[in-house]
Amino acid sequence: MLVNMREMLADARKNGYAVGMFDVSDLEMIRAVVGEAEALNSPVILGALWPDLENGRLPYWAVLARKAAEEARVPVCLHLDHALKIEQVRAAIEAGFTSVMLDASAAPFGENIRLSAEVVQSVRGKNITVEAELGHVGNGWVGSGEGAAGPDALTEPGSVREFLEKTRVDALAVSIGTAHGVYIKAPRLDIPRLREIAAAAGEVPLVLHGGSGTPADQLREAITNGITKVNIYSELLTAWNTALAEELKKQPHMAVWPAVLRKNPDAAMREVIRQKIRFFGSSGRA
Repeated sequence: MLVNMREMLADARKNGYAVGMFDVSDLEMIRAVVGEAEALNSPVILGALWPDLENGRLPYWAVLARKAAEEARVPVCLHLDHALKIEQVRAAIEAGFTSVMLDASAAPFGENIRLSAEVVQSVRGKNITVEAELGHVGNGWVGSGEGAAGPDALTEPGSVREFLEKTRVDALAVSIGTAHGVYIKAPRLDIPRLREIAAAAGEVPLVLHGGSGTPADQLREAITNGITKVNIYSELLTAWNTALAEELKKQPHMAVWPAVLRKNPDAAMREVIRQKIRFFGSSGRA
């Protein structure tokens, strides 16, 4: 069933687990995430990044994802991940997304508030949830693995309440030491900071970006201390691309049907999805 994030994240917060958001680039990734969520009776979030939607691909992605969500036996949310422009958010809303994120985290605090509040106002009455980011989560492959640009990029607990009161967003992504992409050094999550953020956020669900590659013990502690949504993408790509490279080595020629060639890569990706859903504790929660 097609839903937004509100009820699933509220339940996750109440019962101490997290819902996985998996960025998906094509039909088979969509089918893999929804299929594994159904098999484990778990709510799930399909995420879309703008590079997979631009150049006219947005309506195609939306039609495929909506069909999968509407026919699913579990709650499925369609979420626009890390939009950088208001126009991208508007386009996603028109295409039928049930949740959106405008990432203004690199902007000054006041500008982040203004832009995030504008998105909230734009979806008023449309049953669409809004996520924003406070603090800034950067890229693991260009950082130290300790966050976007060092301690200054981490979420300041003292700013959380003001941000939430002035924006009225439905979920808040926080920076506590993770990074997007592939880590060059294992992160060290600031769990005491997370506890302060959670206390200031009250009932608003907290989101962890850069979940791929985060050590299991730290990820579990983050969920225990308030994280209710974890974003995963790089681990899916790594599993799929690694299996594809192995598959290509076996082929006597390159004239291989894509449906045949991707069988093992899809299986490898599905295994990652299964592991994450179980680890997050959302299996059996639909």
